[in-house]
Parts: sequence; C-alpha cells; structure tokens
Amino acid sequence: MAQSSSPISAVAERYAGSLFELALQDNSVAKVEADLTSFEVMLNGSDDLKRLIDSPVFSSEDQAKAIAAIADKAGITGLVGNFLRVVARN
Repeated sequence: MAQSSSPISAVAERYAGSLFELALQDNSVAKVEADLTSFEVMLNGSDDLKRLIDSPVFSSEDQAKAIAAIADKAGITGLVGNFLRVVARN
C-alpha cells in the first residue's frame, strides 16, 4: 500500500476501505458506486453544498443533519447514506 501524504489522507483511506469492504460483504458495490457518483455530482454542482461541508461555521451535527436530508431527498440510502452521516459527524 502506498504511503499516505497526511494524517487526513490516512483517515480517508480507512473510511473508503471500510465502505468498500462493507459493500463487498453486502454485494452492493455497484449501488455504492452509483450513490457516491450521485453525491459527487450534487457536490460539484452546488457551491452552497460545498460551503456547508467546508465551513467551520456549521457544527458537525448541523452538517450531518443537512447531508442526511440531502441524501434522503436524492434517494441515497443504505451504506452510502449511513457513510455520509458518519463522515459528517466526524
């Protein structure tokens, strides 16, 4: 495995690896990929969503609630929905 360039990269790798392992166990890799792609499209298309995620003004609880609402409205449920909630809280 390649050496991580920062502690944040190492954490991101662990989260991504855990999500992938869960998707493999659940036979839902394609669904996870589709949901992550949907969220990426939303993120790239919305400066407001980017600000929400990046801004220290919003608490992690507020970010988690907003991301949960956005994910639910977009139909992003299951592993990716839960994953986004966990990442937002942490």
